[in-house]
Amino acid sequence: MKLIIQRHAENLPAEWDTLTDGDPYMRRNFLSFIERTEMDYQPAYYLFYDADILDSCFVAFCNRKFDIAMFTKITFFRKVTLIYLPMSVTRPGIVLGKLRREVLETIKKIKGYKLVLNMEDEDAPGFATGLTCPKCILDVRWKTYKEYASSLRSDYRNRLKKVFSRSKGLRIRPIDNGKEFDDALYRMYLNVLDHSKTKIETLSREYFKGPFFKILVAEAEGQAVGFVQLLENGKELIFEFVGLDYRFNSEYQVYQRLLNEIIKYGIENHFERIDFGQTADEIKLKLGCRYEYLYAWLHHSDKIVNFFCKKFAHKIVYRPVEANYRVFKREKK
Repeated sequence: MKLIIQRHAENLPAEWDTLTDGDPYMRRNFLSFIERTEMDYQPAYYLFYDADILDSCFVAFCNRKFDIAMFTKITFFRKVTLIYLPMSVTRPGIVLGKLRREVLETIKKIKGYKLVLNMEDEDAPGFATGLTCPKCILDVRWKTYKEYASSLRSDYRNRLKKVFSRSKGLRIRPIDNGKEFDDALYRMYLNVLDHSKTKIETLSREYFKGPFFKILVAEAEGQAVGFVQLLENGKELIFEFVGLDYRFNSEYQVYQRLLNEIIKYGIENHFERIDFGQTADEIKLKLGCRYEYLYAWLHHSDKIVNFFCKKFAHKIVYRPVEANYRVFKREKK
């Protein structure tokens, strides 16, 4: 095995994109974009070669004040090396191949706390493992938004009618985010961040102006009152971030309307699935989403500290919504 560590995405080989194919956030051009827009972001790119073939890789960066117990009522801030992508997205920042064991041993040797986020399994010997926020996925099987609305059971269909009745004064339009994403919209993102129970990082205004995204803005009374940021990934539509002016949210049902606009956009543009992200689970499950469970792997280089990490990990894991919502007609219990 050969290990190479790079500090800038522009120095990554073309093989990196081949290995990470299917994950838009792990592409070299996107990683370079993050480096340019997030000034405090100083990543390390680990490349693992097997007989001169790139087999595995991961992105790591240091968060000097990370709340390891963010899913509980307590706070436990520590300096943590995150193997993760710095946008709170549902993708992992790691690709594991035949050299899986060697990669995990390399992570273990990094000093202090290390946290690998958004993994699809718990297979990480020596790590404390447990559930993190699952992603909410809507499988698109309708040809029109009207067909989606008609497929809902009566309670959910009535709730949807109320949302559109309350939000009929909204105007929804796409913007040229490179030119139109201004300070007012950015403050709406910060508003939502301030209301969030789980905060990992705060993205810059420049991130939202990136060319990768589509932004839909809701306007009322002659001004913007909310927005959603989307990323198109082949047949998948990814919901990234939302911004809200809470003075208007209750009156116009801005957030609920924007979530439905994402569904409408996904159906009309022939996407096969919509990734609604990892927060506000209950609202998204009531739209018809299903869970895809994700796991976190925690390790400390000190054996005693790592022992306690494994012993108490079950107390700090994420607790998914347990209710089984029957959103669609003819849906089995």
